[in-house]
Amino acid sequence: MKRIHLKIMLPTVLSILLFIIAIFFFIIPQFQESIMDGKREMIQELTHSAWSILSKYEADEKDGLLTREEAQKTAISRIQYLRYGEENKDYFWITDMTPRMIMHPFREDLNGKDLTEFKDPHGKKMFVAFVETVKEKEHGFVDYMWQWKDDSLHIVPKLSYVKLFKPWGWVIGTGVYIEDVKKEITALTNRLLLISFLIFFIIAALLLYIVKQSLNIEKKRFTAENELRDSKEKYKTLVEATTEGLIMLIDGRISFANHVISRITGFANHELINNSLNEIISKNNNGDILETFSKKIVKEGIYELNMQKKKGGIIEVLVTSSLASFNNNSVNIIIIKDVSIDTKQSYSNIDYQKLISTLNLGFFKVRIDNAGKFIYANETAIRILGYDSFTELSGVNLLRFFVDTEDRKKLRKILLTEGFIKNKILKIQKKNRSFSIVALSLVVFNEDTTNELICDGIVEDITQKEEELERYKSIIVDLKTSSFITEQSVKDYLTPIFSIDVDTSIGNCVSYMTNRKTDVLLLSKYQSDILGILTTSDIQKRVLAYDLKLNNPGYLIMSSPIIYVYDDCLISDAIKICLEKNIQHLVVKSINNEIIGHFNTREFFKTISNSLSFLNIKVNDSFLKEEIKEYYKQLQLFVKPLIISGISTETITGITSSFSDNVIRRVIDLTIQEIGPPPLQFAFICLGSEGRKEESLLTDQDNAIIYENPKKEKEREVGAYFLLLGEKVCSILNEIGYSFCKGNVMAQNPQWNKPESLWEDYFTNWIMTPEPKNLLDATIFFDLRCVFGNENLVTNLQSLLTELINKQSVFLYHMAQNAYITKFQHLSASSVLTDKPAEFIDLKGCLNHIIMFARIYSLQHNIWKTNTVDRLTALKNMQIISENTINEMLFVYHFLMKLRLKNQVLQIESNISLSNILNTKTLSDLEYSVFKRILAQLPVFQNKIGLDFRLKN
Repeated sequence: MKRIHLKIMLPTVLSILLFIIAIFFFIIPQFQESIMDGKREMIQELTHSAWSILSKYEADEKDGLLTREEAQKTAISRIQYLRYGEENKDYFWITDMTPRMIMHPFREDLNGKDLTEFKDPHGKKMFVAFVETVKEKEHGFVDYMWQWKDDSLHIVPKLSYVKLFKPWGWVIGTGVYIEDVKKEITALTNRLLLISFLIFFIIAALLLYIVKQSLNIEKKRFTAENELRDSKEKYKTLVEATTEGLIMLIDGRISFANHVISRITGFANHELINNSLNEIISKNNNGDILETFSKKIVKEGIYELNMQKKKGGIIEVLVTSSLASFNNNSVNIIIIKDVSIDTKQSYSNIDYQKLISTLNLGFFKVRIDNAGKFIYANETAIRILGYDSFTELSGVNLLRFFVDTEDRKKLRKILLTEGFIKNKILKIQKKNRSFSIVALSLVVFNEDTTNELICDGIVEDITQKEEELERYKSIIVDLKTSSFITEQSVKDYLTPIFSIDVDTSIGNCVSYMTNRKTDVLLLSKYQSDILGILTTSDIQKRVLAYDLKLNNPGYLIMSSPIIYVYDDCLISDAIKICLEKNIQHLVVKSINNEIIGHFNTREFFKTISNSLSFLNIKVNDSFLKEEIKEYYKQLQLFVKPLIISGISTETITGITSSFSDNVIRRVIDLTIQEIGPPPLQFAFICLGSEGRKEESLLTDQDNAIIYENPKKEKEREVGAYFLLLGEKVCSILNEIGYSFCKGNVMAQNPQWNKPESLWEDYFTNWIMTPEPKNLLDATIFFDLRCVFGNENLVTNLQSLLTELINKQSVFLYHMAQNAYITKFQHLSASSVLTDKPAEFIDLKGCLNHIIMFARIYSLQHNIWKTNTVDRLTALKNMQIISENTINEMLFVYHFLMKLRLKNQVLQIESNISLSNILNTKTLSDLEYSVFKRILAQLPVFQNKIGLDFRLKN
């Protein structure tokens, strides 16, 4: 009670003290200063008025109306009798600059005297002070002691204002007695104090009345609180004695919860009070339960549901809801009974150990959220992840093991949409910071999608990446020992690098890179401190991922710290670092620690791709198909980083096609050595993607043999030879890795292993009678290319085709019609960034629209090129199709081809059978957006065929 009295009395006392302080220390001093300022202003204005009289007579002197002496006497006589003040005894005086008194109305004894040594009772030479004041600034205030008006015996303080009259060298002044001012201030102050004290007593009386009322109220409240506390303690003792959880809800919020609720959920009592009930209701309950318990009043009944634990996990409970009245308001009484088997231990560790005792698989249960902690893990899982005990592992987030940040971002999204991840190949960093490659499978344990995902997982150590790295090393060794590159340092392959301020916006960084035709920038502070590196890959991956704007600073998406090498670093070592760090740009320093450029793996691979002599030489020196098969595998490993680096598709397909051609030639050479020399000249031709030099990592055989027309008696013998040659060559190619054609369009098929005359009959029949089957057969053969043998056989056939097409132009019409009615694929309508669906698209089918377009127009205009890009470029150069249209088609073609190659690399890494089918879920948001627009563009090209050939649906 004493504390309460103090709280009530203290504000009252402070209010009174503040009022008194304000009166005596602020209001009265301010008031006194204001009065004094008024007096100063008054004597200043009066002096100006007297000074104007002097000015008037000085003007008469100048005009010749008066002599100076007359003017001065007249002015003195006028000023001498000027009076003001209550008793009309305040006056003006005049001195010169000596100082000598010119005129003083009450001290005539001083008139004409030198006042240099004249002092007041305090020893101040006031007249000298007047002169010094006007000399300094021509006017001013001076305080001193002087007689009281005309009473020479009464000396009092006085404040005077003096002003110089330059023409005559006079000083005129007047003053005010401080005693007068003090009397005036005292009178006004007394009146103010009287009024203030009256107000003070009224306020004090009101405050005392309020204090008395407040004290009475506090006494009553204190008594009521004591009674309520006693009642509450009795009720609480009764409630706490129960073994079931009890919650009281008022307006949908928890107003009371007993200790059993805290024990069940792990939440402290203060964490529950005033929160809604659905904060501890797990989101994995069905929709009806969630809706019921989200309302302010939970209808009466019994419910089985899952409750959320503070430290994660759920618990099954039986809830009984009833209604009651409290202070005329309806409240809910919720009784909760734990009926669960802890989901963390809903299985027997012994049973699981028996189940996987013969398998080298790690099994675990984990929560996929911000904490992401392990709930359970067997010994194998603990060992694979690099820990000694589950106690150590239990506090670690699963996502922290993932080396690739993209894997961390995508994991939860995939689990939410698909409910599982199967054999995902990941690179992980273990406790000792060593790396391993694992196959990870996760299945969502919760039945419903929820913010808390609990997953069962299996992890297997498949560290096969080391084998691939060894193969990469082998390739690098071959590069170093071949004529293509011999122990060169990176300084021979440097690209200039530019730097920009770290605070530059992302948009300006992009413009800077575009203007300088570079895909990498260093971000620096004060032009000397290099803080990070920014690449086009960082921009593509992180701007959308972090939901950034182009005006955000570039440092938000930079990579740091920067990885450096010196300019004497070998290319093989530089490539190894790039592969290990998963980067494409390596900043290079000189021996003086100055940055001199960067090593770009993409540009380097592009350079070395121009010469595949190191593999082709080995193929040419091979005598066993097993050797060539190994070189084929090395080619795929060789091409894989080139695809990842983003090098042009023409370069990639040029590599694969060149190698394929070389393999075919070597296989034919070895086969001829085995079965003997051919009886006649022949041409081994490639068709389809091989013929177009557009081979991907998944390319089957499309080939045939054309040989010279044999003599009648030799037909069977010659035919048997070339059929045997075709069978052996196709069989060996299949064993190497070039699988058999599903349509059996191969040289081992007697139908496609014929003399020149029969090939001419084939093409004549296809073109002159353009039936649907003929069109299907003919399409692939218009992409023929000679790989081995006599090219004249192919040239002669092409000449015949030109002649036949010119005669039967309707054939092109039917080809165009076939292309026009071919259905194209599309993606379902969705928001690219929020609800990207899982769809499967045949990339080969998408590319076929571009390929058919180029083929039809090339045949129409006698362009005998087989490569799609070459065909489109020729059409543009010949101005058959507009440059804009061709450029758009080339963009679409390159994008789809890159996507196809990238997809196949992803399939290889994921141990999935190679195919041309793309799961759109593997695309980034940016790729998905562009891909969607690409598919929407294909019908535009198709419509152009319809317009040019006047086709109808």
